[in-house]
Order: sequence, then structure tokens, then C-alpha cells
Amino acid sequence: MPQSSVKGGAAMLGPRTNDARRSVAAMVIGALIVLALPHPSHAQQPAVSAELKRVVGRVEILRKGQTQWIPAVVGAHLVEGDDIRAFSGASAELALPDTSTVVLAENSRLLLSKLEFDRQNQSRVVILHLAVGKLRAAIAQASVALVRARQSNFAISTPTAVAAARGTIVWAWAAANHSLFAVEPERGVLLPSRVDCIPLKGVPAGGPVKGQTIFAGSMATDCGAPTPIVPQFLTLNNPATLNDPVLAGGPILVPPGVLEAVTADLISALAPTVSFNTTGTPSFVTSPTSFGRDIQENLLLGQNQQNNNQEISAGQNQQGNNQNQQGNNNQQ
Repeated sequence: MPQSSVKGGAAMLGPRTNDARRSVAAMVIGALIVLALPHPSHAQQPAVSAELKRVVGRVEILRKGQTQWIPAVVGAHLVEGDDIRAFSGASAELALPDTSTVVLAENSRLLLSKLEFDRQNQSRVVILHLAVGKLRAAIAQASVALVRARQSNFAISTPTAVAAARGTIVWAWAAANHSLFAVEPERGVLLPSRVDCIPLKGVPAGGPVKGQTIFAGSMATDCGAPTPIVPQFLTLNNPATLNDPVLAGGPILVPPGVLEAVTADLISALAPTVSFNTTGTPSFVTSPTSFGRDIQENLLLGQNQQNNNQEISAGQNQQGNNQNQQGNNNQQ
């Protein structure tokens, strides 16, 4: 009896041991599979995109690398390299990840040539290429820290020029080998809004770059001398480029020098070859614009305004006291 009992126990122990080994092997294989999968922190981040918030009329999108235009619908996302066009009577509004918005007017075509946004430090690099037509861009102001570090960049290029903006509302128009930029006045802004316009045609290779600063309420053609804004220009009406061949043409080629022009503008304080004509510059601006000084001047003007208000208030109180004292003396 004892011997048979031992044999039976050994016979039962064999299958259990095999099952345990199979379980361990399965766990090891499963662990290896998990390790082989991409770690969430190393997974590919979603591409930065601009979302279509509004579509009116016939608007179409051409995806990067594709040849077939597709209808644009609200909620669609455009990434770097995508192309969008609006036909007669149409318009489209794009919301960018930095909260900037761009409205494409009728008879216009736009390429998202550069679209980068770092959600961690809120820095951006946005370059929109207006091949033909008109747009209105309400550009969000970057944080003070990023502005001073020159890490925030937003520019609109055309076939003949590029405008680097710093948190403002800018209108752009391009057609017939000409371009026009206008800066829309804004309420409640102490330091006037402006863009730096850098020409892309007629610039000698390797030579100094001559730009034009355009302040709020002004507009300039081909980075020339600014003139007052024509109110009729600040609308989405754009019959001038109706049936322009660029609307139905092939892939857009961004002119050479756009990125270089924007980079030169960003480091203008360090590059003496870059100069800006500040025709019509307000008295408190004495040199080419820079992100950091813009913010500092804005804060300084705000502080001065607050101090002036306090002085005026104190002066009014003192004047009132003097009048009261004079009234009391007359009564006596």
C-alpha cells in the first residue's frame, strides 16, 4: 500500500509540473511581446494640425502628396504640406493649435508650408504661404518668456514677400506677381501692432535685406512705403483673383528665401545686414522691432499710464480740496 501510494503521487505530480512550466513559458513570451511593443512615451506623437471651424461655399483640400482635391468639411484637420482653396463666394476658417485663427477669402489658395507647435512650452513655428487671393490672420501673442527667447514665430508668405507678425491681425493679398499686407487696428492695445515685411524679389543674392515695418492702420504693397488702410480692403470680398490660374494649377512651389527671411527677421538685432524702414514709426519706437522690447515697452507704457492716472487723480483731489478751502474762506 505505501508503495502504490507513492507511485500514484509521482504519476500525478508529472502533469502538474508540466502545466506549471507551460504557464511560466507563456508568461515569459507575453513579457517579451510587451517589451517588443513601442513604449507609450516613445510612440509617435500626433501631427500638429489646423482644424476647419467654418466652411462657406465651395472649399476644397489637397492633401500632401495627393493629386485629387476633396471637399472641405467642418472638423477636418490640415497638417503641414496640405493645401486649401476657396472659390467665388466661398470662405474657410482655420483654428491653429496656438489659438490663432486664419480666414481664407474667396478666390484664394493657401498652403500650410510650416506648422509646428510645442504644447509643453507653447512655442510655435507657423509659415503660411498665400499663393493667390486674400486672408485674414488673427495671430495669438506668445508668452513673455518665449517672446524674449525668440522661440515663437508666425509668418505669412506670398510669391513676392513675407510678413513676420507678432501677435496682431494682419491681412494679406497676392496676385499678378504683387502682394499687399495690412495691419488691422486693435482696441485696447498700448503698443501699436505691426508686421515686418521682407521682399523676396529684387533682392541681390547675399546682399543686405531691406524690410518695411507696417504699423496698425497701414498697408503696403510689395513692402513699399506704407499708406493708410482702405476700409474696403478689410473684407472677405475678393473678385480680383476670380479664375486665376493658380487656383486650379498644380502643386504650389514656395519661393526660395522664405525661411531665411523669417530667420533673418527673428535675429535682426544680431544681424546688422538686416535693416527695416520704420516710416511712420511712433515717437517711442526708435529701432527695428523685437519681441522682447515690444513686451517691455508695452509693460512700461502700461505702468506709465497707471502712474499718470494716479497723478491726475491726486491732482484732481488736491484741486478739489483747494476749491473747498476757498469756499470756506469766502463764507467766513
